[in-house]
Amino acid sequence: MRIALFGNISPDRNPQFEKYIFSVCEAIKKHPVDLYLPDKLFYSLSPDMQDKIRPLCILFDVIPPVDMAMSVGGDGTFLRTASAIGDRGIPILGINTGRLGFLTGVNYNELNDILPEIVERKYRIEERTLLGIDTKEHPNPFDNICALNEVAILKQDTASMLSIHAYINGEYLTSYQADGLVIATPTGSTAYSLSIGGPILVPASPSIILAAIAPHSLTARPLVVADDSRISLKIESRSNHYLVSLDGHSQIFNEQTPIEVFKAAYTQKIVKRIGHTFFKTLRDKLMWGADLRK
Repeated sequence: MRIALFGNISPDRNPQFEKYIFSVCEAIKKHPVDLYLPDKLFYSLSPDMQDKIRPLCILFDVIPPVDMAMSVGGDGTFLRTASAIGDRGIPILGINTGRLGFLTGVNYNELNDILPEIVERKYRIEERTLLGIDTKEHPNPFDNICALNEVAILKQDTASMLSIHAYINGEYLTSYQADGLVIATPTGSTAYSLSIGGPILVPASPSIILAAIAPHSLTARPLVVADDSRISLKIESRSNHYLVSLDGHSQIFNEQTPIEVFKAAYTQKIVKRIGHTFFKTLRDKLMWGADLRK
């Protein structure tokens, strides 16, 4: 079996990260697995840690044909891993060393329990919807990038609202006067969309959420549409610019640039343990049913 291991390369990452990544490498190499590590991750480690990890792994610049990718960190690391995987069809297992971790399905302290299941291929794979954007004849900096969680339209300055004119499959929907608009997948329904009052969708739901950020009108409620919908947006801004973010990858757009959001042609495969369900994750992460008065 061949596994590629990904992690946070940011200089402000958790001080314990190097300990986590080394422990994961050691645990994986106790099994008949070829372990691959990105160059950028390896060289972001301290020299002492590089010396410890180098005998355990094969370094790469371009992602090799592996059976699985593992993401060590939180949901942000998982999203960056999904972006790196792109349309290669490689399933990702998230190992949570962060906080909430909706995407990271396995806690770090469960690693030794799950590795035998992985090697014996005793797991299931969920396919998750991705979103892409089209800018028509205008330059598209996101041409090869898709969002697993959401596409967010945001104001660039801190003062005035945006006017976002929305169309569904060519039919006019409404004009949002708001700080922005989040267009989320079912996977993203527990992320940014949830924080602004959007509904929680089961991952397999063939749906997309539109949720306004701080709308001027209290009647601008979140809307769920079919995931084969083409969502066209025309934006007006006093600054003549606005920000577009795909899972945290952000670019400034001129207000003359229209955007069409659509379901991507491929999905992201996510590894889940057998017997672990979305509803159990909701109970655990959101503490549904827990009595916190004690």
